[in-house]
Amino acid sequence: MRKSQHETHDVDKGHGAHGEAKAAWLDVAVIRANGRREEYGCVSYWHRNRWRRGVHLAKKLVLWPLHVWDKFADRYAPALSFGLATLQVNGGRGIVTGRLRAVGTEPLNIGWGTGAGITAAGDTTLFTEVLVNMTGGGTDHTVGASSQQTTSTTNDTYRVIGTRTATAAGTITNSGLFDAASGGTLFVKGDYAGIALSNGDAISHTFNIQYA
Repeated sequence: MRKSQHETHDVDKGHGAHGEAKAAWLDVAVIRANGRREEYGCVSYWHRNRWRRGVHLAKKLVLWPLHVWDKFADRYAPALSFGLATLQVNGGRGIVTGRLRAVGTEPLNIGWGTGAGITAAGDTTLFTEVLVNMTGGGTDHTVGASSQQTTSTTNDTYRVIGTRTATAAGTITNSGLFDAASGGTLFVKGDYAGIALSNGDAISHTFNIQYA
């Protein structure tokens, strides 16, 4: 079947070339040191279809709580046309093809960062990756639990869930999945409005990557 003009344009511009992932999104909840849980829901989203991306962004701008919108607007107002993205980055393709050949390791290790930026397919690192104590210069990824989920067709979505706890104060702006507990290759990356953490606070991550 011939691609539509819009579909062809997306692929030509690189918007559809993310390791054949159809969609990717990141849901988070913040668990405060006192046990209070704050549900942020889907904080970062990408879809192969640009119109779906636009509709999702419009919905988020309407439905986000005021305090979340304020953080988003302050940091990302100049980039509203692009929105916040969770992408299977280019390096993730090698992980996928390697796993099909039964080589390599599963990308279920979670890292986070404090830097600013909008995720792009060519990214190989997080924006200013930091340890759980909020210092740079190394990696200490948190191992998550993976599963297959059904979004459109049976088992079309790879999901990783994991909770990462801060041992110092800092503001987290992006998270990703790697194929190693330390270092490793970046598989998926998502950026979002900053989440301020105190010592003992945690972020529960749910990464979803849908294939089609």
